[in-house]
Amino acid sequence: MPTTDTTNRTAPRRRSRTRRFADRVLALDPGLVKTDGALRTLVAVPAGMAVGYAVAAVFGLPGILGVMIGAMPAFITCLVIVDPSSGRTAARTGAVLVPFVVALAGSIALQPFRLLELVLIVVLLFLQFAAASWGAWASDAAIVGFAGYLCGLLLPLPETSVVPLALVVAGSLAVTVLVRLLLRPDPHRALLRTRRGFVARGSDVLEAAVAVLAAAEDPAARRRTLARLRRRRDRYHEIALTVDGMLAASGVDADTAAEELHRLVFDTHFAIDELGRSAGALVEHGAPADVRHAVLRAFTIVLRHGGSHGDEAAHTLLARYGTTPSAADPASRTSAVVRRAAAEFADLRVAGDRWRALRDDLPRHGAGVPFATPVVLAGGRPAGAVPILADAVAEGPWRRWHLTASLRTAVHAAIAVAVVEPLALLLDGSRFYWGVIGVMIVLAGTNTTHERVRKGLHRAVGTVVGGAVGIVLVHLVGTTHPWVTLVLVCVLLAVGTYGFGGVYAVWAACLVVVLCQVYAFSGTFTDTLIPMRLAENLLGAAVAVLVSAVVFPIATRAVVRRAVGRQLEAVRAFVLALVGVDADQTDEVTGEPDASRASRPSPAVPDLRARSRAVDAATYQLDAVLRPMVRFPTGGPARADARTRTSLQAAAAFAREAAGRLGAAPQDPPAALRGAAERLAESVGELASAIADGPRSAAPTAVWVRVGDRLDAAVASAAGRPDQPAIEAAAHALGRVDEALALLADRHRATVLGESAPSSVATRTA
Repeated sequence: MPTTDTTNRTAPRRRSRTRRFADRVLALDPGLVKTDGALRTLVAVPAGMAVGYAVAAVFGLPGILGVMIGAMPAFITCLVIVDPSSGRTAARTGAVLVPFVVALAGSIALQPFRLLELVLIVVLLFLQFAAASWGAWASDAAIVGFAGYLCGLLLPLPETSVVPLALVVAGSLAVTVLVRLLLRPDPHRALLRTRRGFVARGSDVLEAAVAVLAAAEDPAARRRTLARLRRRRDRYHEIALTVDGMLAASGVDADTAAEELHRLVFDTHFAIDELGRSAGALVEHGAPADVRHAVLRAFTIVLRHGGSHGDEAAHTLLARYGTTPSAADPASRTSAVVRRAAAEFADLRVAGDRWRALRDDLPRHGAGVPFATPVVLAGGRPAGAVPILADAVAEGPWRRWHLTASLRTAVHAAIAVAVVEPLALLLDGSRFYWGVIGVMIVLAGTNTTHERVRKGLHRAVGTVVGGAVGIVLVHLVGTTHPWVTLVLVCVLLAVGTYGFGGVYAVWAACLVVVLCQVYAFSGTFTDTLIPMRLAENLLGAAVAVLVSAVVFPIATRAVVRRAVGRQLEAVRAFVLALVGVDADQTDEVTGEPDASRASRPSPAVPDLRARSRAVDAATYQLDAVLRPMVRFPTGGPARADARTRTSLQAAAAFAREAAGRLGAAPQDPPAALRGAAERLAESVGELASAIADGPRSAAPTAVWVRVGDRLDAAVASAAGRPDQPAIEAAAHALGRVDEALALLADRHRATVLGESAPSSVATRTA
């Protein structure tokens, strides 16, 4: 057992506070996408305010009116228009002048016709959600048009003000375009930032692993550090998916550099995740103190000096565990874990060398940089329930209506607003639009009931916090310090923009503080204003959730079955890729390989890393729809979902492990291995179809055939071949996937035939 002095000598050198802060910012915001958005808002909004104030002064309009109208188009375009091309960004920003001015003028003209004014809100909100599937330009016009209509609705403006207000909007958009061009994205710099954030997340995992190894003798500390290690591995997994999605979203054709970057992200993620898993395994399996300390020294070398010293860390371990243990050796498991950790340390050094070599060859400017600064994902994160819901709508009972996910949300929005408007008028006629905004906010960017309830609660929490802060600031600052108020408003909008894609409550709180300042200057602020806003927002949120559960409903179980089916299809594609068969060449109807094509390798051998990433993405989507709103300790569907998640997460881990260790499928695999993979793929396909169809009958709907005997034959036939280790690794991965998913098949009433071979190389745990 190491002494305190020895432990202190092996403790990793801590990064400086400045570097840790910078790394944390980059880890929380890959590529500084949200930070750049906040900076654009911080510069463009005051510029738009200044233009609005100047134009209002020229035409004799109230200065506060020019400031408010000037700020709105600048803010809304910075928030919703995100494009990797500076030219398209400028064109899209300038193009929204027409819908904003037309909507603003229309709302001013319709002020005497209250009923028509209310009906048009329903139409415009429907168009805002429906336009999401019509392309970026249509979506921009619908969102900005609705914002312009609300501006005219909220402000009692004479019709003679239309022309000067149009000039205010034009000037605001012009300076916004100028700001966007000056602060245009730099893909190369964003790529370097993203790599640094990705590495920082990896360092977090390694530091958590060190804490686990150091706390092995203390049961309470061991449990706490193991839980922290699991959390950090989960966060690292999410940022790996996010970075991979950003690389894939650039629109640049996949060339050698782009493919190498994808491989580097995968290999680095795999190596660090395996090192974290190894540290946890050594502690959980009770490895001797001297072994843990040797591993701790190896981790310390990498944390102190970087991944370039991975070979030194590996040599530290291999000096003690350089020989191959026998299966009968009681210490063989510990020795195997340590030797595997040594291999991953060496892989870290190789990945660092590959990155440095690639960095010098990457283009610095233009569209050739294989990276997209704007995150074309779901809210800056890997897509969750979005593709699953789209599949459920397209293939569910409403498909004959030619319904899409965006059209379904648009219908929900229109009906919910039609219900909310009269209720909000009864509650507070002068500010009924708060209920409308409550509907819009809850439905925007959400797909499941869980997401909508969660967003409504975030909105409520943000309103309460922002109201408390806003009321205090109004009483402290008042209207006697307009410049202080303007600075405060601009900073809060920038902070809210940063939080918009992450913690929505932050955005809601900042917005409410800004509104308190606006109402104070308009002379309509009261202390009861915020409670009334909270009530109307929650009214709109509640109606939106109820309408989405009644109109064009999609059962939660159906969405879960769809998510499970998508993951199984991804696993099936990986299983076939392990023997060089492209899943795209299989029968799309039955999901079974076509005998004339699956019997030979695909001309283009599928990339195991890409197939494994597809499984990881499907796992992330599954988690998004399996989150219960209320966790019942008695179990029920939540317990069954937990078992399903466990089996599928295990399959995803086995796929990632095989892809990381093999890199590519074995060339000319034995017929027994190919047959085992095809048989396993058939079983997975049948199970996916049975789960997607649901429990329609009491009889088993799928047959699962265990492939342990075929894998044993494949391993035996590979004896003496140069690629024997690769074939054994592929067989091992297939056996573990078979083991995990056979349990899932049994739980879903499938007929499971055959048994695994516990003694085989393919099915036992390494």
